[in-house]
Amino acid sequence: MLHRMRRHPLLIWTFVLCVFFGRPAQAQERPLFEEAECLFPAIEGVTCGYLIVPEDRRRPDGATVELAVAIIRPRRANADPVPVVYLEGGPGNAPLIGLDAFLSEPIVENHTLILFDQRGTGFSLPSLNCWEMEEEDADDDALAACRDRLLDEGVDLQMYNSAASAADVYDLVTTLGYEQVDLWGISYGTKLGLTILRDYPEIVRSAVLDSVYAPETDDLQVQTSGFLDALYTLFASCAADRLCDEVYPDLENDFFALLAYLDAEPLTFDYDGVEVVLDGAALYDLMFQILYDTQAIPFLPYAITLLAYGESVDDFADAFSILSGGEYPVPAAAPPMAGTPIADSDEVLDYIDEFGDIEDSEGMAYSVDCQEEYQLNDVDAALRLAEAAPAPLNSYMADGINSNLESCETWGVETADPIETERVLSDVPTLLFAGAFDPITPIASAESALQGLTNGTLLVFPSAGHGITFTYNAAGDCAKGLMLDFLADPGAALETQCIEETGVIDFYAG
Repeated sequence: MLHRMRRHPLLIWTFVLCVFFGRPAQAQERPLFEEAECLFPAIEGVTCGYLIVPEDRRRPDGATVELAVAIIRPRRANADPVPVVYLEGGPGNAPLIGLDAFLSEPIVENHTLILFDQRGTGFSLPSLNCWEMEEEDADDDALAACRDRLLDEGVDLQMYNSAASAADVYDLVTTLGYEQVDLWGISYGTKLGLTILRDYPEIVRSAVLDSVYAPETDDLQVQTSGFLDALYTLFASCAADRLCDEVYPDLENDFFALLAYLDAEPLTFDYDGVEVVLDGAALYDLMFQILYDTQAIPFLPYAITLLAYGESVDDFADAFSILSGGEYPVPAAAPPMAGTPIADSDEVLDYIDEFGDIEDSEGMAYSVDCQEEYQLNDVDAALRLAEAAPAPLNSYMADGINSNLESCETWGVETADPIETERVLSDVPTLLFAGAFDPITPIASAESALQGLTNGTLLVFPSAGHGITFTYNAAGDCAKGLMLDFLADPGAALETQCIEETGVIDFYAG
């Protein structure tokens, strides 16, 4: 975590806009797009710029938002003239700082790919990144301190929401001169994509929604049911596999016994020079996050068993390495990259020193989730569902729900229009992907969204977690190929044999 002196935010904004964007802080017209020098080292085939839009479109002469944009040109000269707009997840994540990974994606062979940091995120300004929560001495008051700072800077936290971001995409597309685009959204980006289909269907030729976050589902309940479904899918998959069942014959009982043991006697060990204290709640958090990762799934029975029966600190550290996504016993594939990653470049490190870790924006997450989810969810139903989960998971889940609600009370935004919790109806050709192990956007969420999509197709990947189109294994290659086939002809039937071919998990036996 960073510890640094802060300069006055208005001075920072003016400096960044003049030095990096090469223009004064006041917009001439809105919406307005101008090419500019990238905020990271120049990359061949990538054009950067910024889109200026009103923070509140009801007040077009008021404050503005500056959206950082990067456009990756296709490799082929005769590429598809309809570009693809990528919609990042979170809410609050930022794709530009990880642009390197997109350069090796097969989609840029035949498609212009438009990336942008959604309002409040990444290199876009104002930034709703809560650097206060990243400090080494951050406490329970850090969220309130971030809120107060942003309000003092004049940020209207209410204007950072899905409908406003959908309008940003409309302005981006039309200002760049396109009549239509294809959408590619992952996780929260699928909710944003559905919002675009609702509000601006005329600009969308087709949409690919990977790991679907359906607005009509109750997020507080989905976070409970999705995790439990993914966890029991893991146990059942291991039991159905001869070798996995032989090596890990009592995986489910071992896991729940481990949670109870860790709550009574937390493990303390060194990992990469940092002291780790692992109790049951921490293991739950690790399992929730690692189930996102398709590449980690084959190693999870081994990691659970290593923690349950480990005899040394090294055993615990090895298990933690798997569960934290740090390292696997067998190396996992990674996207090919050349040179220094953008996130490690001097330009970006200097920017992070000013604005904090911009890979995710906590403030944007709270503004969206508190407006559109938690304040519109059935809290009592969510708590009943959590409390019905097996102990001690039930206590962790109930604590998580209450913590989210407390954070929303601190953040202080008003409840969104109930339309944000309604199923989106659309006849735009849409391809939906779901992973059987996804703990946060489960198959049921995609099935719910599909009910409103008359030209929708849902494909389920039995060996996948979250974000299958960004997975670097055979299942991920299958999903990417299907996405490209769909974008080439959204009305054609897809050959989906590769899903079955990549559906068997080769569990690691140690």
